[in-house]
Amino acid sequence: MRWFFALNEASTSFWDYANLVQVAVHSARAHPGLEPVCLYDGTDNPLTAWLETAGVRIIRRRTFLHEWVTDLPPIPRGAYLRLEIPAVCREQGWTDEFVLYTDCDVVFRRDPTAALQELRPEFFAAAPESDPTDFHHFNSGVMWINVAGLASEHEALRTTIKSHLAEAIAPPYDQAALQRHFAGRVDPLPVELNWKPYWGHNADAAVVHFHGPKPTQKYLALNQRLPASTSRWVTPEYYGACAEWDQLLTAALQISPWPASVHGGIADGFDSVADIESGLGVPEAARPEANLPVTRWGLAPLTRLRFDAGAGGKTYRLEAVLQSSFPDQATSVRLDGNSIAHLALTRLNDPYELSLDLPVSPGPHTIEFCYAIAHTPPAPDPRKLGVLFRALRVRIG
Repeated sequence: MRWFFALNEASTSFWDYANLVQVAVHSARAHPGLEPVCLYDGTDNPLTAWLETAGVRIIRRRTFLHEWVTDLPPIPRGAYLRLEIPAVCREQGWTDEFVLYTDCDVVFRRDPTAALQELRPEFFAAAPESDPTDFHHFNSGVMWINVAGLASEHEALRTTIKSHLAEAIAPPYDQAALQRHFAGRVDPLPVELNWKPYWGHNADAAVVHFHGPKPTQKYLALNQRLPASTSRWVTPEYYGACAEWDQLLTAALQISPWPASVHGGIADGFDSVADIESGLGVPEAARPEANLPVTRWGLAPLTRLRFDAGAGGKTYRLEAVLQSSFPDQATSVRLDGNSIAHLALTRLNDPYELSLDLPVSPGPHTIEFCYAIAHTPPAPDPRKLGVLFRALRVRIG
């Protein structure tokens, strides 16, 4: 039985979801009948390497909503990937009549295959959202999908979504679109296949879904830092499920450790043939507890470097490793006023690499990192922060 889940690298919570995925995959590996497939919108990174090591098939995919929304927000970019499943099956030559889809925040406590194989929905089967008796307001976090049935509705479903596009790209995203389009036509999925921790203990639950507060939020819950809309689902059973999840994450990383390198071949440091003209803060001491070497803040609105390319056929290369501590940051890189790169730093506190050959002639040249956002830290710090560099240099050769 093929089991699909979807992941979008642009999510600001990507690394929290990385751990959720690792637990889901680890718990699924206890049931050999489940064949995991990840629909993935993003670039290669340590998580994709971890998934491949763990035996997960990764299919690179983008949702069709990009046809209508140029700057699609991160959550619908991932949420709507589930609607690509029939097309993916066709393109891969897979002839499955039914497949399982779940969100990333699940734990497989038991093998769900026997219970699922008894169900033959026309389009898909789904369980209730928050009220375990309300199948009308179903939850799309676990879906038992009739591949041909869902494929037959694809064009009509696209029309429904496009006709209500503002609703479709706002919470609860795909779920609202599916509830609208398939109203009265969704088969019931037993609640044991999409069991929420706040419903209480259920020894028969096969798939536990952390709908509402995630296990990565348990300390926020303990410190009463969750919003009321989420904290209402914090129960003793939730904390019990979190304890189980913690054990599964430890086991998952013992069996399949993270790849050794968090970022690739660019060495940390600021040794450079270029001079810093403006917009780069003083070196800050290494912080091993945060996995940070000596760093320097790029100061908004831009960081400017200047270097002189001498004669003699030398080649020059720009190298940078940078990260953002706040959402929606992006940086554009300009060489002598011309744009040569643009980088959206969507994963918070995660290093991005930039390595570019510089097509320069002899003489002086200027490189500028221009920041989309100027972040103001708490007083008395007067700086306007752009990005945090752990490496920035121009080197020869």
